[in-house]
Amino acid sequence: HEVHAAHKLYTCPSCARILYYAESLPRNIGRRRQKGQTVAGIERFSTMELMIPRLTGNTREEVLGEFCSKMEAEGYVDNGARLLDEALRREAIVSTAVGHGLAFPHVRSVEGGGLTLSLGLHPKGVRFDPAARTLTRIFFFMVIPTAASAFYLKLLAGLSQVFRDETARDKLLEASESAEKLWKALIKATKTTIR
Repeated sequence: HEVHAAHKLYTCPSCARILYYAESLPRNIGRRRQKGQTVAGIERFSTMELMIPRLTGNTREEVLGEFCSKMEAEGYVDNGARLLDEALRREAIVSTAVGHGLAFPHVRSVEGGGLTLSLGLHPKGVRFDPAARTLTRIFFFMVIPTAASAFYLKLLAGLSQVFRDETARDKLLEASESAEKLWKALIKATKTTIR
């Protein structure tokens, strides 16, 4: 009750961590695993339910809105509208489009849950960076809790390494028929790089 009232700063007597009252319930960190089942690679950060094989938005705001709505619908975030505001604020600083038709939009410092990745493809492409001449067709949207910043950098480096190759990008784009095909293509492309 004292932590919830927040009249002063409270720390744990054992580990000295700052205690705070969580405003929302923990998010969907992952599916329950069978005993003895291990999850490795990209499967630690995403699921087939977070694949969007055909984004329909025509602007940066609409595309980000699709990702935020998907994450809220699947139970990975509590408030998709607030996540969208944060993502747009991040994009206003500098675009996360990096060339080769790729973009890595993300929101940092989200409390609760785990590092979560959603992948979306746009059939025609979107001018995600207003200053760029090229269109973006492949989007890796990430929600990054404060405690997972180091994991995020490793994941971003692995994705960048894999998908700077045109063949890898083409294989993803060819898998736009269904979420299942896109998920399998992502797992196959990243299995040796992201562990």
